[in-house]
Amino acid sequence: MPNRLRQRISAAIAARVSPERTRRATLFERLTVERLEWDSVVRLNRFLELTGKVATGIWVAFICSLVFGVDWKNAVEEAINSGRPLENVLLLAIALPTLLFLAARSLIGFMRWRLQRELWRRDVKRLGGAVPSADESRSRGRSSS
Repeated sequence: MPNRLRQRISAAIAARVSPERTRRATLFERLTVERLEWDSVVRLNRFLELTGKVATGIWVAFICSLVFGVDWKNAVEEAINSGRPLENVLLLAIALPTLLFLAARSLIGFMRWRLQRELWRRDVKRLGGAVPSADESRSRGRSSS
């Protein structure tokens, strides 16, 4: 009994981390990037790369402006509250742009990751290591049962 359980657990883990499973497109990928043409995927990947670099450049410029003494506290107070003093405005002036940068870079990174997985899958398929599409996987599952 313990050997059987160990074999079942090993088989389940092996199936979970198998190359076939990691190569297969997820539902999200099938509904989004798999529908795009090759040129569109490549162009979108390049655009997202540029967008990430621009976002990083803006954030670095913001941090440099803090280091070199730009008074963001007064600028934020004037913009938000017509010049009346605000509590913790310095925290708002630093934390908000940083959180926006982190959110933007995370979203850009996620989208690029999905696009690059799709480019990789298409390259593997083109070079002869056919990755089964979602439809082929489902049809294979029906015929083997």
